[in-house]
Amino acid sequence: MPVAAYAVQAAASPSPAPPVVEHDHSDGVRARVTVHAIRRYGDRIPGMEQVLDGLDDIEAVDVMQASGVPIGEVRRWLAFYGGVGVRHGAVGVCRDGVGLVLKAGRVVTVV
Repeated sequence: MPVAAYAVQAAASPSPAPPVVEHDHSDGVRARVTVHAIRRYGDRIPGMEQVLDGLDDIEAVDVMQASGVPIGEVRRWLAFYGGVGVRHGAVGVCRDGVGLVLKAGRVVTVV
């Protein structure tokens, strides 16, 4: 079975590590974050699943933002911790009870 290799490059100017990070193991690598992953974060972490039910991902993220969820901060958090996993060739990352599923350098969903 052939093994696919992905080139991992550090972002030109990566977002800073979250304030609580003591040791940055990302080497500047950030994962791309899908809209679906942000939506699933909203479903599972702040518990907005009932509010977002029946909406497509873009509409759900708009509702999250209107409800005060800091979408930019969520995206940067997912990108940072997803990037650590991408850098080390992982298919998933668990941080603070949040599971990130990685595929081809992207955070594709949150469990």
